[in-house]
Amino acid sequence: MPIKQKTTENTDPSFKPLMRSLALELCIYAPLVTIYFIIVLHFAKEPLIQLYEQGSTSYAFLTLFLILMQGVLLEAFTSWLLRRIGLR
Repeated sequence: MPIKQKTTENTDPSFKPLMRSLALELCIYAPLVTIYFIIVLHFAKEPLIQLYEQGSTSYAFLTLFLILMQGVLLEAFTSWLLRRIGLR
């Protein structure tokens, strides 16, 4: 029985656009997350420290909410941007 060799004909045609989209999303996410981190560190550092010292339960819920909202907003912005560029 002959062994089949991989050819470019057997390659999934959606792989290349998927990798391009992933690379573009990473290029978008990295600066946005960095900017978000700097903004939160600058403006919310003291209130978060005070909230942590008052009660760690409310601090935990607030930080989980911030993490969730960051993910939702970054995904929405990236999806909008990729649609606008025409990649999705």
